[in-house]
Amino acid sequence: MISTGCILVAYDFDDRKQKLWDAFLKRSGLIHSKNIVIDNCPKENSMAIRGSNEFYEFSGYIEGLEKVGSKDLDKIFLFNDTLFEHHANNMWANFFKNIIPGKEGIYGDGRIEPVLWEGSPLKILASWHFLLSGKVSIIDFSKTLKDILVDFDKPLVIDDAYNLYREKYLSGGIFHGYSLSGKLNKEDSQRKKRCIDTEHRLGRELEKKGKMIFYSGFQYQFIHLLDRYLSFYRRFKNHLGL
Repeated sequence: MISTGCILVAYDFDDRKQKLWDAFLKRSGLIHSKNIVIDNCPKENSMAIRGSNEFYEFSGYIEGLEKVGSKDLDKIFLFNDTLFEHHANNMWANFFKNIIPGKEGIYGDGRIEPVLWEGSPLKILASWHFLLSGKVSIIDFSKTLKDILVDFDKPLVIDDAYNLYREKYLSGGIFHGYSLSGKLNKEDSQRKKRCIDTEHRLGRELEKKGKMIFYSGFQYQFIHLLDRYLSFYRRFKNHLGL
């Protein structure tokens, strides 16, 4: 029998997020998994395990894998709390309820960025969610993430085109870029830049190891399109100052 774990990394996990998380677990069927919450907020919280927030959601994922007892699990779902704000979480819950990974690997919400790295397109899994399928994949994900976090504070250097792409993304806009760019102060912008670089380093390493698997199929594509619409809506509101 496959043993499943589920980890949420949040910041300031309050009653509202608890209700949303409980509803998501029930709808997705993950209520029956070994599920835990890592809260990166420094204040005490009896509803969650305190995270270090050293590397934001990325350290939370590593700490969650350690706390959940990943050695005893065959499949682990990882989420951060943008699940509740930036994604069609009810539709994602339905998707996860029916998902049966075809093979071992690291699954997720795939992206092909408009960036060439050593002549190859940069493929990544969006860091809001990962599905680790198989014990070897769980170990590989944890080790790979720990290895790349050594360079967390070092800017990722590919070429001038990459730097331009990243700055353009952070500057936002109605039809492209980070949807909350207008609300970033200098510190937030630096944090977001380091997280983008980490997401890209992780994607590159997972692809090189042959571990990355993009979700596919009509149901996924429809949810992905809806997520893109929600992102556009946030950018539109941000542009209007709402």
